[in-house]
Amino acid sequence: MLHLIVNYAVPAGLFALMLIAGTEIAAADFVRVVKHPRAIVVGTVGQFVALPLLSLLVTAAIAAGPFISAAVLLLSLCPGGAISNSYCYLARCNVSLSATITAVGTMLCLVGIPLWLWAMCGSTFSSIPNVPASKVLLQLATFMVLPIALGMALLRVCPRFVERRKKALRRTSFTIVLTILLATAWAVRADIAALARDIVLTAALFILGAMLLGRVLAYGLTPEDGPVLVIESAVRNVGVALIVGRDMFDEPSFARFATFLTGYFLIEIVIMIPYAQFVRARLARRPAAQAAE
Repeated sequence: MLHLIVNYAVPAGLFALMLIAGTEIAAADFVRVVKHPRAIVVGTVGQFVALPLLSLLVTAAIAAGPFISAAVLLLSLCPGGAISNSYCYLARCNVSLSATITAVGTMLCLVGIPLWLWAMCGSTFSSIPNVPASKVLLQLATFMVLPIALGMALLRVCPRFVERRKKALRRTSFTIVLTILLATAWAVRADIAALARDIVLTAALFILGAMLLGRVLAYGLTPEDGPVLVIESAVRNVGVALIVGRDMFDEPSFARFATFLTGYFLIEIVIMIPYAQFVRARLARRPAAQAAE
């Protein structure tokens, strides 16, 4: 079962996932860089520089094993996930800024991921397997660049078709991610009990630390823009993590990696939804407070 999931279900699911993600990216997203240069540069470059370092601090603080350390480091290298747009919509903050940071970050990861892997693989600080950058780039091109380009083309050619089905596509994307993660985790369910503590603790600390980092990066931004960086910093693209991890780990290790991502994804939801509701309530109080002044 594990062989079928890793070698057939995961590649097919990831291709579909990235194609759907491409329908969320338009040329206008990159034009917005001119309108929000500071927020976008800080929100993308800041993440690529700081999040891997944060992952090392978190795993060192809880003395996580080599596998968990490699898993959270690899996840930290990935760009923000498209679900961040949904969290920002729930929070009623700047959704267009969130979409732009996600789009720009996704493009930058083509350079950022191989660069970090080249810098850290084989070092005393990282337990990530040593994989040639060319192999990582080939995986990213096959399972990320190509389907995203197809999705962007579909949006450009059939904008009304995509817009009418946007909610259904987002639900499908969420379902694909969850199905892949749960199916792979089920294949190694005997190992989950042994990994549960480290997964929960590492994921929770990393998410909260990333949110704090986002808050620092957001210093000076408007109340509508600041929470976007908090959300974007904590929400990682699980699909990209699966793309890169599939080539780095053998089948049993990849299944455990997917188990870690499952835990991260669920804890992310538990933390981010209340945060989004808190931001929404705070923004809703602002007009009343301004009127009182």
